[in-house]
Amino acid sequence: MIGKQRKGSGFRGVLNYVLDPHKGRLIGGTMEGETPRELAREYAETRQLNPSLKKPVYHVSLSLSPGEHLNDAEWNTIADRYMIEMGFARSPYVAVRHTDRDHDHIHIVASRIGLDGKTVSDSRDYERSEKVIRGIEADFGLQRVAPSREAERRALTSGELRRALETGKPSVKMKLQRIIDDEAKHSLTMSDFIKNLERQGVVAIPNMAGNGRITGMSYQLNGETMKGSDLGKGYTFAGIQKRGISYAMERDLEELRRQKEINARDSQAGNDLTTHQVEGKKAVTGKIKEVCTINGRDHVVIQTDKETIVIPASSLDKTAAELKKMVGQEVRVRGGLRVRIDEPKERQMER
Repeated sequence: MIGKQRKGSGFRGVLNYVLDPHKGRLIGGTMEGETPRELAREYAETRQLNPSLKKPVYHVSLSLSPGEHLNDAEWNTIADRYMIEMGFARSPYVAVRHTDRDHDHIHIVASRIGLDGKTVSDSRDYERSEKVIRGIEADFGLQRVAPSREAERRALTSGELRRALETGKPSVKMKLQRIIDDEAKHSLTMSDFIKNLERQGVVAIPNMAGNGRITGMSYQLNGETMKGSDLGKGYTFAGIQKRGISYAMERDLEELRRQKEINARDSQAGNDLTTHQVEGKKAVTGKIKEVCTINGRDHVVIQTDKETIVIPASSLDKTAAELKKMVGQEVRVRGGLRVRIDEPKERQMER
């Protein structure tokens, strides 16, 4: 079972969503109303008991794994138990079952203000929710789902998923997870793994202690850096080793230090070029002039009508070899590091 919690300021909007007649039906709770309007009116009464609370809405969805199903009575029991163990015993709430997806799930909408006017504590609510859910899974014989912090591969947040759907393109998180998964299958040592990632445009950045001990790993793609733990447990330095990629300090430390030094140089170069940076949000169209290397990284020089700019080759999702074949072709780019190459500051470019 997976639980997702949200807090908000308005009851009517979330009630309209969960009680959409095409998606769900009311199966339980402690309130008299049945429509969004009736329920919102009841919630408004408790809101007056503590008007200073800016986000009185508590919304949680509880979802089963694909293939698992419960009846309404079982879901109602689970909703009551979840609310009591999360501290909402004295707060009004409703439970709504949705059948619009391939996994059985319910939504619970509650007031964070109890009938005594006190605010329900949200201290460590995510940890407490995980504990409650683990107990429900055990008692109802449900499949145990690893908590988000334990997941080998972290799922997209709702915002990341929405942006991916809007743009039609995978997010940097999705790209990094896919590339790392692919390269981990073909790497035996940490040095091999880092070099293979580099060929795919991904920079592995070790978090290194003074004695050379590696305490973590981050990854950079298209100018965006993410910690391994943000991608999932399987993408941390320890997680990579559990995939069968060996690390020996005497063999791999030099390669890790090289990566760290390259990243430091590139970061400094980025700082030096800040005043000459082209606005990254506006899309530009131009022809590929050449492919070059700056500080050990492949870049593409693009000639537009107004200026000549350079962008990381990885931002076009192509290898340097592929881009060299595209010299003279027109491309359209948006975002990423785009810097004028005709600024007075000198910069070493290896042709």
